[in-house]
Amino acid sequence: MLQLTHLHKSFHESNGSTRQVFDDADFRLLPHEKSLAVVGRSGAGKSTLLRILSGLDQQFEGLYSFKGAPLAQNESEMAAFRRDHVGIVTQRYELLPHRSLLNNVMLGAVSPRTTREDAEHYLDLVGLSDSKRKKVRELSGGEAQRVAIARALVKNPDFVFADEPTGALDEATEDAVLGIFQRLQGEGVRFVIATHSNKVKSVCERVVRVHNYKLVDDPIGKQHHHNQ
Repeated sequence: MLQLTHLHKSFHESNGSTRQVFDDADFRLLPHEKSLAVVGRSGAGKSTLLRILSGLDQQFEGLYSFKGAPLAQNESEMAAFRRDHVGIVTQRYELLPHRSLLNNVMLGAVSPRTTREDAEHYLDLVGLSDSKRKKVRELSGGEAQRVAIARALVKNPDFVFADEPTGALDEATEDAVLGIFQRLQGEGVRFVIATHSNKVKSVCERVVRVHNYKLVDDPIGKQHHHNQ
């Protein structure tokens, strides 16, 4: 189980003011849950939550625990947690434009035992097996997003934290990406997805809303889950 308790997080703005993001918020991803959507207005803290969960932001107050054991808020422990357990899909893809798709996916590998065949497998999974020698700069936004997903998956993570993974995609590509996510859930990968998309929300098992500096279960998510 992933759990954040008594989370406090604020940012110091350039004008000297402080912007509160979370105030005594709690988050949990239970062992049986395969997917959770994080929703809320722009600027509410969805991306910040994903950065905290993935260990990229350690400047917060509260307790972060994994399988009941606390994770230390230092770079070395969080880097090890991220390396061993987490795949990240960002809004900006963060790919190397002049390298091939295959090279970009291989860069996501953490084990020296990861092979080109592994990278090809994940490119195939996201529907890009025919494009593996293409350079990233030749891709559409939807294709780049799929490469970013393949790169997150090549390390075989326990969790994928995805920030607006379908935000820049057309409807058909969004459907394709969500199909990939659902297939991977069947293989044991667990997703926490920050999103504005009702479609993404509808395919997740639970929906959490960032509201008034807290994380609250969204009743629409509960109703959807109950009706399945």
